[in-house]
Amino acid sequence: MMWLNGQFVAENDAAISVQDRGFLLGDGLFETMCATNGKVKWLSRHINRLSQSIEKLGEFSGSVPGQAELADIIAHLCQDIVTPHAVIRLTVSRGQGGLGLMPGGVMDGVVLITAKPFDMAKGAGPLSLSVSARIRRNPWSVASRIKSLNYLDNIAARQEAALHGAEDALILTQDGFVGETTIANIFTLRGRVLQTVGDKSGIFAGLARGEIIDWAQSIDLAICYDPLSIAELSQADVVFVCNALRGARLVREIDGQVLAPSQNGLEIYNKIAKHLENSIRGGS
Repeated sequence: MMWLNGQFVAENDAAISVQDRGFLLGDGLFETMCATNGKVKWLSRHINRLSQSIEKLGEFSGSVPGQAELADIIAHLCQDIVTPHAVIRLTVSRGQGGLGLMPGGVMDGVVLITAKPFDMAKGAGPLSLSVSARIRRNPWSVASRIKSLNYLDNIAARQEAALHGAEDALILTQDGFVGETTIANIFTLRGRVLQTVGDKSGIFAGLARGEIIDWAQSIDLAICYDPLSIAELSQADVVFVCNALRGARLVREIDGQVLAPSQNGLEIYNKIAKHLENSIRGGS
């Protein structure tokens, strides 16, 4: 069961036009959310981000449900999911029409909402990363600042990481500093200084990243946005990644080099991870 343009439909009955710009050009947006017992705690945050991205791009012909209706749709889609947690994906394609790349006069936009079981235990352990030699983050790219349907850079980086036996790729900025992974933002901690990449480096500054920064300051952790080299990662008390689906996750190794977190680093990381878990899922 899924929700497509105002109706609940069986997966086999769902159809999207071959003229859709999301299919032809990757001209669209998406949000991936965590639902617990049929509810997304960060629903308003995801809606706000999607709305801001639509405003930046303009001329979307589909109608995204409001928060109350969206909450009802998600609850309905989660009824048949036996796991407590579900992955909710809201996909919005600009529509059909336009002359070549220009989207003038688009119509019949697509709004699709799906729900899939989410196994919290899978992928919950420390993470292995491989530095991508193929992909760099571009600070001038519009796609780097939105959740675009075009994820080819991330797909290529993930394939590259798999070839090196790593679970995910560490993508560098244009200047060769630490950027992010294909699906998560990255943090280091040294003493009581929490360091992450600046917003203008070409990374996608995620919701979990923002939540961690805000909460860290409330417990008197300093926040640093200076460029971070690969060599500095091995000197940190702890290195971890985060996103709005999984929460926080320790980094175990990078390019085969094992990281050794300090006791202080682990204690502070555990506090951050617990807070983020409570914020995303209500501590369930």
